[in-house]
Amino acid sequence: MWFQYEMFFTNEYIFELIKELSQIMHIEYNESMVMRAFKCIDNASKESIFIARNVDDYSLFICVDCNNKDWIYPLIVRCNEITNIAVNECMLRWDNKIREEYGQKLTVSIENSINNEDTLLGRLEKFYNINVE
Repeated sequence: MWFQYEMFFTNEYIFELIKELSQIMHIEYNESMVMRAFKCIDNASKESIFIARNVDDYSLFICVDCNNKDWIYPLIVRCNEITNIAVNECMLRWDNKIREEYGQKLTVSIENSINNEDTLLGRLEKFYNINVE
């Protein structure tokens, strides 16, 4: 069973958030890949997308759109039953940390969006004309 969690987060936490999620999901990545996406100045470039995948199961991934039109980035994580709870708790903790920092109402849960018709992943794939899955 697959789980897909999506959220928006402020860019100042990109390195910490990706590091924590990658540890949970056993995904290796090079931090320079994150930096390249983070520093991309072309708003329509696919270079602003950071994707890291699990080597053993390519279907498991972390995807961040670092498009610099805004300092709020979409994060999409596809995980399995093994990492589902830990991924969800990590993302919820970060989401609430950021909301608390900005004086916003805290989130109760992050829902599995895998079967939704309108997802951040779908919008990202359409905008950049790519297939992440």
